[in-house]
Amino acid sequence: MSEVVSKRYASALFEVAKERGEVDTFEKDLILVNTTIVENDELNKVLNHPQIDRDDKKALVASIFNDAISQEIVNLLYVLIDRDRENIVLDILASYQVLADKERDILDVTVTTAKPLDEKGQSALSKKLSKAVNKKLRMHTKVDDSLIGGLLLRVGDKLYDGTISGKLARFRQEIKVGR
Repeated sequence: MSEVVSKRYASALFEVAKERGEVDTFEKDLILVNTTIVENDELNKVLNHPQIDRDDKKALVASIFNDAISQEIVNLLYVLIDRDRENIVLDILASYQVLADKERDILDVTVTTAKPLDEKGQSALSKKLSKAVNKKLRMHTKVDDSLIGGLLLRVGDKLYDGTISGKLARFRQEIKVGR
């Protein structure tokens, strides 16, 4: 349920940002808000505490963020406080970033390898993948030594398994089926 709600807030915020040409600004502001809340446990507790008065929460938000972020994001925080939805700020950011990336034609790619890729390897892989999907990429790398070799790609919501362990597993399956 909160995912649907956060997508609605993100979509409305994104439309306003697009109209005003402030997609990047709103995203940076949301990132700042999220980082501040996540890194400050006391602030997180206060904002999510049901017995703390809404006006007190709004005053706290104003004192922390008024000069640091756009008024639209402050207003969003006020609306979330009024509707007891302070806990979905992180979800709103995630949904907003999906919309912003789609608008910018950017695709998130996660590359998992058995050993860390060096800068040159990352750059070469990024160029190849970018050309293959005809989009700009935001590449994230992970290391999982259980893969033996090769790489595992997550492009958007698709998973491509080019690992040795994946190939061995498929080979084992083919042998079982072939009997």
